[in-house]
Amino acid sequence: MSEADSSGEMASDDGGYGGFSSEYGDGGGSAATAGSGGTPPFDGGGGGAVDESVDIPAPTTSPDPYTRFAHLCGDGCTPGGEPTECSSSSGDGSGTGGTTAQPLHCQLVLGEGDAIPSCRPVGRYAAGGPCHRGMDCAAGLGCAAADGQGGVCRQYCCGNVESCAPGTYCEERSMAESLAEGNTPVTIPVCVPATSCELLDDSVCPAGLTCTIVREDGTTSCVVPGDGRADDPCPCAPGFVCSMLTNQCKQLCRIDARSQDCGANAKCQGGSTVYPPGFGVCVSTM
Repeated sequence: MSEADSSGEMASDDGGYGGFSSEYGDGGGSAATAGSGGTPPFDGGGGGAVDESVDIPAPTTSPDPYTRFAHLCGDGCTPGGEPTECSSSSGDGSGTGGTTAQPLHCQLVLGEGDAIPSCRPVGRYAAGGPCHRGMDCAAGLGCAAADGQGGVCRQYCCGNVESCAPGTYCEERSMAESLAEGNTPVTIPVCVPATSCELLDDSVCPAGLTCTIVREDGTTSCVVPGDGRADDPCPCAPGFVCSMLTNQCKQLCRIDARSQDCGANAKCQGGSTVYPPGFGVCVSTM
């Protein structure tokens, strides 16, 4: 495991897969906004006569973007959900013949090559602690694979991707126990540390990763890019951001009358409170 992240966890520096912007104008961000807890009053930056008002029509129907990882968590109790979903069990206690109630929590366990939700005893390790399987972790946490061997306890985000603590974001990670047993990796949704970076500048990102928006408050991180370009399904290529509303890629751009990021027949629009000054997305003028 590697150095501690901004939330106090011991975290790896590997990138997530893809990124997204919110329904409020396909939001953006520059450096990670850990600890902000909200959206700063960005004004959209400079830019001559460039239109800074975002006007991207919403589709008539769309899936709930906040539960986009729910399919990885199976049917039954919700990992990281309400503690009342799992009652206490009768354990062996001290081993002297009496019984002691053990607190349980909903946890993803490996079964038949898949992650299955199950009420299991609460483990001892807090977020960022070492683990080999989910039963090592405290309530609401799963055991995600770490760099090297073993795993790290991380918060589940099955029910709502925005439930992650500031400075982290929801992403798929392999279950540590699925790798330890030599099986095909099984991924689960957990909160991972965000890496502070600037849009359209991958210089601070490790090789092969790109900077994009990973939360609706404008938090950014270095992630593994996809192949999607303008209006393609996410995950997106470098220089594009995934719209949380439509699950389509939008091209990032600089709001500057001199900028040619969008090319002909398109303009750069910003203005959303989650954009950093000077950034937006390309919108067709045809």
